[in-house]
Amino acid sequence: MATPRKDTFDPYVVGIYHCMTRCVRQLFLLGCDEQAKLENAGRWEFCELRLERLAGLFAIDVLDFALLSNHIHTLLRNRPDVVLAWSDREVARRWLLHPSDIPSSDKDRKLTEQVIDQVVADLGFMAHARRELSSLSHFQKCLLEPIAKEFNRRDEKKGHFVAERFRCKRLDGDGALVACSVYIALNPFRAGLGDTLQDHPFSSYAHRYRGDAAWLSPLFLDERAIAYDQVAQVTEGEDGMKRLVAQANVLPSPRCSEKGTLPLHWTEFQEITEWTALHLGARRGHGSRNEQVTVPERIEELLQSLGIDPKHWLDTIDRYAEMFHNFVAMPSQMEAIARRLKRKYVKGVRACRTCFVEQPSNSQEVSG
Repeated sequence: MATPRKDTFDPYVVGIYHCMTRCVRQLFLLGCDEQAKLENAGRWEFCELRLERLAGLFAIDVLDFALLSNHIHTLLRNRPDVVLAWSDREVARRWLLHPSDIPSSDKDRKLTEQVIDQVVADLGFMAHARRELSSLSHFQKCLLEPIAKEFNRRDEKKGHFVAERFRCKRLDGDGALVACSVYIALNPFRAGLGDTLQDHPFSSYAHRYRGDAAWLSPLFLDERAIAYDQVAQVTEGEDGMKRLVAQANVLPSPRCSEKGTLPLHWTEFQEITEWTALHLGARRGHGSRNEQVTVPERIEELLQSLGIDPKHWLDTIDRYAEMFHNFVAMPSQMEAIARRLKRKYVKGVRACRTCFVEQPSNSQEVSG
């Protein structure tokens, strides 16, 4: 039974989503194709520039990404709390900077204060703009439409460029997020696009390795602290009540907020990812998934602290795409999702029970 997108994505709640889009017929239309090297030159650069531009305009944190020859991975966090913290003029300015979203008759208009005033005066449109600026569907539309149009123009073709609507998995919990981040980081390496994880430059892992990830969400996140990465600030409302409100970056910031991604520092994430790449490569070389590998004590401690069963870690990454479906979360969270959707279970619950271990601090149900 297919799950409607509205059951996976809640536009009014901050959530993290793994999105993936393939080219038609899985053709190598984006990157390196041995039979069309000249035609495909510069395509990864175009895609990355488009993704970087949207990261600076939307109320969506780009946590991770990887551009491959026939598909694109993105790990995104929608921020309805951030878009609410923007002023009307900030929302209007960001909306008007969408090249593909301005009506054709207005594309030559300069972004003047008078134009912004006209947009702000339309209250219905402003409500629409706030909603769309934190929408995954609108983000993917603004990413994929220009890519499809540009590459069809270069190839002198017409018709579909991407195979279907983007696939979307909702991630809840540190374990699910780390597993997905490592899986995305390993995708170019496992596709043979480099001898090391950082050789393929068009991925978040390579950007963080090089230290030029200003438009990506910061890696480290510790929400257990009172003030974490200057993500939120205490403000006093008109009723005199003090509230914690998202601190939103304003233009020309390269990203919408300073909220981090994982409860890991870069060296810890790099250690886990490179060890995983090494042993998955060795496992594939020997052609056996059943070989037992001893996990180093340091990595075992890190995985356990994230609610991940170290014994099944390599299988989790090696078979990630086939094991997990619309939701990836702790078993109790998967059961809560099934109750919310009024189902006996949701696909992938067995894999989650195998790969993740409940922790007292993570055992509460997730709302939305």
